[in-house]
Amino acid sequence: MNLKRLEHLVAVAEEGSLAAAARRVHLSQPALTRSIQALEYEAGAVLFDRGARGVTLTTVGRMVTERARRILFESGCLARDLALVRQHEIGSVQIGLGAFPAAILLPELLCQLHQQWPKLRIATEVSHPGALLDALRAEQVDFVVIEQSTVPTAAELEVVRLPAGPGGVFVRAGHPMLAGPVSLGTLREAALVSVVFPPETHERLRKLLRCKPGEELPFQVESNDFRALTHLVRQADALLLAPARAVRDEVESGQLVSLDVPELPAVPMQFAVVRLAQRTLSPAAERAVAVIEAVARM
Repeated sequence: MNLKRLEHLVAVAEEGSLAAAARRVHLSQPALTRSIQALEYEAGAVLFDRGARGVTLTTVGRMVTERARRILFESGCLARDLALVRQHEIGSVQIGLGAFPAAILLPELLCQLHQQWPKLRIATEVSHPGALLDALRAEQVDFVVIEQSTVPTAAELEVVRLPAGPGGVFVRAGHPMLAGPVSLGTLREAALVSVVFPPETHERLRKLLRCKPGEELPFQVESNDFRALTHLVRQADALLLAPARAVRDEVESGQLVSLDVPELPAVPMQFAVVRLAQRTLSPAAERAVAVIEAVARM
């Protein structure tokens, strides 16, 4: 079957009228009607019921339209993949990162990419997992790096886990709470700060902190600007909830100290590289993923 006719079929099915579909595919209405009629002749069946209020798919029409969408999708994938095969230049890469992965991976990632491929054009977006996954599905980014726990189970997504690392609560040197072990009750009453967490992570933290039913998490500041958070914690008596790797430099320099909370279970944090399973990464994106995997093991 002709791909253009399948495209016309999908347009009519989605628009619900020949006139709207004709505008969408830049054809006159009579030309679009002839295309649909030719497709119906090939199929040997009526695909649309025509009425005063527009057109509706028949049972056979729904089946053919569903298959047509898949055929058009695969055709688009093939065209894109062949273009990538022909691509010899480094090109560009668009990367989405959660706030924690950005704090841990992004500085070294940018350094290595720029040193190894100075002509590579790099664009990064730091946001919460939901927005990043939406951008990935819309193909606005090549891949995203987010917390493994926030990745939905979906056939359309391909996930590569990065090495896990511990999380903890960190305070400035000289913080009053460093005088002795801290209870969960004391922690719940403290000035906690962290990145903007998705709802599922909020619920997991509520359980870890043993919040009472209906009790909100006691975060006083939530921001995806991790540098601003660490600056705040160095200057005030706030408590930062974060992966240990994200504040490694501050801890090694003595600016931040890990708070001892015996009742708080170990909080391993794992990130993952997520991409569309049906899409071939560009050479630039493949190189960026390889660098991220190497940086994550450092």
